[in-house]
Amino acid sequence: MKTSILGWGLLATVTAGVAAQQPPPPQPQPQPLTTVILVRHAEKVVSDLEDPPLTAAGEERARELAHALGALTIDAVYSTPFRRTLATAAPLQALGHEVVVTPVTPTYAADVAGMARAEHAGGVVVVVSHSNTIPEIIRALGVEEAPEIPESDYDDLFVVTFSEGCAPRLLRLRYGRESP
Repeated sequence: MKTSILGWGLLATVTAGVAAQQPPPPQPQPQPLTTVILVRHAEKVVSDLEDPPLTAAGEERARELAHALGALTIDAVYSTPFRRTLATAAPLQALGHEVVVTPVTPTYAADVAGMARAEHAGGVVVVVSHSNTIPEIIRALGVEEAPEIPESDYDDLFVVTFSEGCAPRLLRLRYGRESP
């Protein structure tokens, strides 16, 4: 059987029409955005105590933290086992959030980052920690340039957002009364 040029043209037109009627290929689904909010414990009593409590200003700051985060749907709150971090997280616990105590070990930063990724993908995690461990956690979450936190700063609130396949982003905010 002979096919004319007209026949090939008709076949090409029909084939193109069939291809145009097929649904477009599925688009990749956006990955869930995970948010990790990191705060240093509030103001602590200056003393020789190994584990000092919060000052009155620190207790007020802890309440301000709960107020600032109160409208969020929080999936997890992590705190180190020290009085000052637990007291900073206590108003969040009063809002109904369980506070998971996470010991400070040599792998602490990687452990916290791993829990946020594995157990809370697409959720919001709050971490109450210390001026020396927060930058480590930020780096463990993939942000290369983590800020240093001066010993006198208590009003920083760091927000790290990330999703699979995208570079993490860091936002530095302030809450409560400005640190002296």
